[in-house]
Amino acid sequence: MREFFRRLFGGQPIAMPREAASGASVEPVDRADTVERIEVLTWGGFETPASTLEAILEEYLMPESIGPDDRGWIEAEVARAFARKRDEEATWPAQTDVDRLAVAFEALDAAGIIALHRAGYTRSDGISDAAEVYHARREQGRESRGFVFYHGQDVEAVLVDRGLYLAFGAYDDRDETAAGIAAEIVAAVEAQGLRTTWEGDVGKRILVHPIRWLNRSPSDA
Repeated sequence: MREFFRRLFGGQPIAMPREAASGASVEPVDRADTVERIEVLTWGGFETPASTLEAILEEYLMPESIGPDDRGWIEAEVARAFARKRDEEATWPAQTDVDRLAVAFEALDAAGIIALHRAGYTRSDGISDAAEVYHARREQGRESRGFVFYHGQDVEAVLVDRGLYLAFGAYDDRDETAAGIAAEIVAAVEAQGLRTTWEGDVGKRILVHPIRWLNRSPSDA
């Protein structure tokens, strides 16, 4: 699963075997493993049915090596997974924990702390994404004091109820500033009724736990 997320959220391109690239070989799909990846993408709540199908066919599997029966099965399985999730979403409360986190992130962003959801797959990916936002905003005359984000590995963990870790930092590279930003993050998140754990060490991330990961999927439309 980790390798799949690395590929999906910013890893290196997948090298295809010579015979697969030429279309000369059709290999059976590991359906159990593929179902697991479809479920992760579906319940993470950031992908649409179309983008999930694309990710499975183009990034996880080798499209040239998928036979028509497996391709049809994958399409049906993605549709089934999202249909199940849509049914579940209809029973969710009007405001979920993920919605509360989004409100907290919006408040932090407005206060000069760049706040990003699912920023890449690793911590370095997230720092890079935040830096891009930092420079883009600076060109527009908008300064940012620091950042907060969670990444693809964190989504993977929160789906199995390990809590959500938030990385943070300050753009002046001062521990005092970073500690102040962490305190703002904790206050903003807890103001939305979520609980956090942070030991006061700027070298460690903030944990949001418990948190029910009920993230509504966007529409393909």
